[in-house]
Amino acid sequence: MLLSPDEAIKEAVDGLKEQLHGMIGLEDYNRKSIAHVSLFKTKATTDTQVLKLVKKAAAAQQPFTIKLDGHEVLKHGGVSRTLCLKIEDPEPINNIVALLDPKPEAKRSYRQTSILDKRPRAKKVIHPHVTIARNIATADFDRLEDLTPFDYQAEWLCDRITILRRLDGSTGIFSPVKEVKLG
Repeated sequence: MLLSPDEAIKEAVDGLKEQLHGMIGLEDYNRKSIAHVSLFKTKATTDTQVLKLVKKAAAAQQPFTIKLDGHEVLKHGGVSRTLCLKIEDPEPINNIVALLDPKPEAKRSYRQTSILDKRPRAKKVIHPHVTIARNIATADFDRLEDLTPFDYQAEWLCDRITILRRLDGSTGIFSPVKEVKLG
C-alpha cells in the first residue's frame, strides 16, 4: 500500500534518479522504481481482505497535502545509504499507517505478571519519504560531493491510497489492484 504523487513529481523524481545515475551509476531497480511513499506491506490470500482494511482506514482520513522538503540521507550501518526526499509533516501518513496496522489494545490483567510476560506491541511508526535511490554502497555514496541538486521541493494533494500486489515470495514487479479515496 502506498501514496502516489502526481505525474509532475514522478517525472521530477525520475530526473533526480537519472542525475544521480550520471554521477555514481545506479542499479536498474533504482532507476525503474516509480516515486511513491510506502505505507504498509501485508500478506493476504485475497484482494478482498486488503481492500476491506484499506477502505476502513481511508474512510477515517481526510485528504491532506504532502510537502517534499529537500533531500535526506538514511544510513544503513556502514554498508549502504538511501537518498530520499523528506516529508515536511509525516503525521497524517503515520496516522494512516496506524489505521492500517492498529496496535492491539492491552487487556486488563487480574493475575500476577512477571518480566517474562510479553509487553503490548508499540505503535508502528514509519519514516515516510520518497526514495530517489536505495541501497547505495557507502563507497559510491561518499563520491558525491554536493547533494544540493537533490533539494527538490514540491507538494501534492494526497486523496487516495494505492493498493499493489505481487506473488508471495517473488521479487517481481508489483501490479495495481485498486485506488481507494480518502474521506
